[in-house]
Amino acid sequence: MDSISSRIATELGVRPQQVIATITLLDEGATVPFIARYRKEITGSLDDTQLRNLEERLRYLRELDERRVSILASIDEQGKLTAELQQAIQLADTKTRLEDLYLPYKKKRRTKGQIALEAGLGELADLLFNDPSHDPQIEAARFIDAEKGFADEKAVLEGAKYILMERFAEDAELLQRLRTMLQQDALLRARVITGKEQDGAKFSDYFEHDEPFKRVPSHRALAIFRGRNEGFLTASLSLGDNTPGSMHPCEVVIAEHFAIKNQNRPADTWLAEVVRWT
Repeated sequence: MDSISSRIATELGVRPQQVIATITLLDEGATVPFIARYRKEITGSLDDTQLRNLEERLRYLRELDERRVSILASIDEQGKLTAELQQAIQLADTKTRLEDLYLPYKKKRRTKGQIALEAGLGELADLLFNDPSHDPQIEAARFIDAEKGFADEKAVLEGAKYILMERFAEDAELLQRLRTMLQQDALLRARVITGKEQDGAKFSDYFEHDEPFKRVPSHRALAIFRGRNEGFLTASLSLGDNTPGSMHPCEVVIAEHFAIKNQNRPADTWLAEVVRWT
């Protein structure tokens, strides 16, 4: 409890002892209104808002720690828990970050990338990724295996693409970079669905609405999402001007993250397609 109480104390700007005392009361079954009214001498006069924030953060951080223990056990059982990964999981300070780190090890349905790995195409994917000077068509010919579902070079290269795509999509650091970019630079765009103007009149403020995502207040976001859920609006996040022929901002980040550059090597175009598909 010490680390949790210290963190909450820092976040709320109160003394650790106030947090520890309040946690004890909450664990004994006391409610926030009761503590705010009758236990001021124990909590150091924390007000109702502070107590509710404390209770919310306590619940979140305890759930975070419980999930952390579960994830560490799961990865350890798979024999894939390295010292570096364990440290990253121990330092994860949000549920999102924790789940990003766990994503490559989470049990999932059988994907196209997994099927390609089972067919031995991981070697090809690694070869073209690590050394784009190799010609994809020539290298793919060595991996043709009709019995495993890869009857020609095209199928083999597509399988290798799925391997890298799934690897890219499960990279925790990349996910964090993309999420930060969306939060900072994305535009929330809402549009009325054609023919729904009259029935959805209560959402008319958002029939043609564009706003930087980072500036959207929670009540407006909820209204837009409600309009979408009720079938009157479309809602999307956009980045950049998406000029035809230019790379999408997300593609730029993915390529930079994995040091993928077009240097006119045989596999550069193929790797660019992997980035675009991701």
